[in-house]
Amino acid sequence: MSEIIKKETIDNTAEAENNEGAKTCATDTAEAENSSAVAAYGKFADAQALYSAYLALEAEFTRRSQRLKELESGNKAQSDDAPSRTGETSESAAPLTEEVRRAVIEDYLKTVAAGKGAPILTGGVGCAAPKSAPRSVSEAGRLVRQFLNK
Repeated sequence: MSEIIKKETIDNTAEAENNEGAKTCATDTAEAENSSAVAAYGKFADAQALYSAYLALEAEFTRRSQRLKELESGNKAQSDDAPSRTGETSESAAPLTEEVRRAVIEDYLKTVAAGKGAPILTGGVGCAAPKSAPRSVSEAGRLVRQFLNK
């Protein structure tokens, strides 16, 4: 009989532990749902706040995209009016005035006169010619005669 009581006690204890585990599990699940809801909305309180923030962000993005498009078209128009890099000017660009032309030429001449032009090589070693070794004694004699005649 004591074995039956012990078995019932063990069964009751296990059942009580299972019930407590189920309650703990249910509590953990509820907490997890709450934390996942918080994680799902981030810094927003609920779905409505998140949706209204999204709409505001979408409107701001549209405004910025339109502004960027306006600026890009303005840049393109300005680059079309500017002189090209090769020194050619477009028809809408203002021609160089005589004063500006003279200033540019004067600056160039000062640079040239100051000796800041392109460096000139002086002295040094001549460039090496490819080796041509004579293949026979008669060819060597011919090369020597050419060398002495020059």
